[in-house]
Amino acid sequence: MRVFIAGVAFVLCTTTGLAQEPSRWTVSVGPEWTQAGPYAHLWGARLRAEYDLTRPSRLFGLRLEGGARWGPTQSYFYESGPRSQGGVDQSADIMLGLSGAISPFPRGRFTPYVTMGVFGRQTWRQGSLFVHDSTFLSWDVPNFRSSRGDIIGTLGLGLRARLGGRSFQLELRRIYDHHGLTFGTRLPF
Repeated sequence: MRVFIAGVAFVLCTTTGLAQEPSRWTVSVGPEWTQAGPYAHLWGARLRAEYDLTRPSRLFGLRLEGGARWGPTQSYFYESGPRSQGGVDQSADIMLGLSGAISPFPRGRFTPYVTMGVFGRQTWRQGSLFVHDSTFLSWDVPNFRSSRGDIIGTLGLGLRARLGGRSFQLELRRIYDHHGLTFGTRLPF
C-alpha cells in the first residue's frame, strides 16, 4: 500500500501539464470536524474528487463532486450545569452532487473563490451515548447503529494557486453540521 501511495505522489509531483487547457479533474483531502457538545469535537478525514463541467478558466464554474468521509472511533464527554453527556462515536459517509463556484480572477496566479453545492449524502454511525441530568430524565443507549440518507447544502471559501506549472487549491467548507479544510491539486491528465 505504501508503494502505491508513493507511486501516485511521485506521478502527481513530477508530471506537469503542458497543454494549454487545464485539467478538469481535482482531487482533495483534509480534516473535517463537527461539534458533539459545547466542549467536544469529533474529527475525521474527507477525500473528494471533482470534475469541472465548465472550463476551469471561467468566472462561473460548475462541478460534479463525489466524496467520502471517515471518522475513527472517538470518545467525548462534557458537563454543563446539572447535565453531563458523553459517548463513543464512529461515522462515515459518501456524497455525490453538484457545486458552483464564483471566481473573480479565474486566470490569475492566485484565485479566491466562493462555492455552494447540493449533495446527496449517505451516513453510517455507530457507538454509544448517555445523558445524565439531575433535574430531568436520564437515559443510556449502550449500542447504536444508524444509517441515514439526506440532501444537504454546502458553502465554502477557497484559494487556487498556480505554482510551477501545477494548480493547487485550499478550501474551507461547511457541509451541513461539519466543517472541513481540504488541500487539493488538479490531476495532470
